[in-house]
Amino acid sequence: TTKLTAAKAGLYNLQWSGQFNNTDTSENDASVWLRIDGVDVPGSTGFIAVVSSHGGIDGHGIIGWNYYVQLNAGQYVEIWWSTTNQKLTLECYGPSTSPTRPSTASVVATLSFVSALA
Repeated sequence: TTKLTAAKAGLYNLQWSGQFNNTDTSENDASVWLRIDGVDVPGSTGFIAVVSSHGGIDGHGIIGWNYYVQLNAGQYVEIWWSTTNQKLTLECYGPSTSPTRPSTASVVATLSFVSALA
């Protein structure tokens, strides 16, 4: 599911983070923005630069920020992203044993109610 839906009208805090992976030997950029009910939100685009692959190791970056959005009950918000290079992706990673560590999601997002609209 890609839609975060408001249960009631009010101000919401949308927090997200994304695990970006770059297999290219050049640094690559991505753009991330919001859509509410399928419509782009003006002023919401952020730009991300992810380091290049180097020494046989992919470039990685976990990026995140939060937005405050006003939503009516039943409205939904989505996080969209694009890049000009297919070697830059959002990646999830399984657990590892060397060194031992748990899995990670490609994107984590929460939509928290802050207050009712006045």
